[in-house]
Amino acid sequence: GDRPAAMDPMQGIGGPPSSSSSSTSGVGRAIFNQQISQKNTAILSDARTYMGILLGVVSGICGLVDLRGFVFFFGGHVMVGAALMVKMEFDVKSYSAFQNATSFLLSDLQKCGMGYMLFWTLFYSLCYCF
Repeated sequence: GDRPAAMDPMQGIGGPPSSSSSSTSGVGRAIFNQQISQKNTAILSDARTYMGILLGVVSGICGLVDLRGFVFFFGGHVMVGAALMVKMEFDVKSYSAFQNATSFLLSDLQKCGMGYMLFWTLFYSLCYCF
């Protein structure tokens, strides 16, 4: 027979909350889920870590040293951050714990820099020293 229609538990949730009031008598409040924010932040951190490794490999193979290597890393880090912001439709606060675009773009810089240096050293040594 007839099956009841499935209820969507995610109905009405998604994207940033709207500022307009609803037709109900309650006051509209933004919903913030700490677990989802932590998961999003972990995914962003992983993406940047892989970016740092990849940039280190490319930089080491291309032989970028001194200021050129730093500019390559910093430019790549900012470009990946900007691409992630485009994916989030420039609404950083709704998708992560960051409060503004500058803190979002510069986050994980040290951690990614360490991965970059590790793989740059490895591939530079493999290509030019051995």
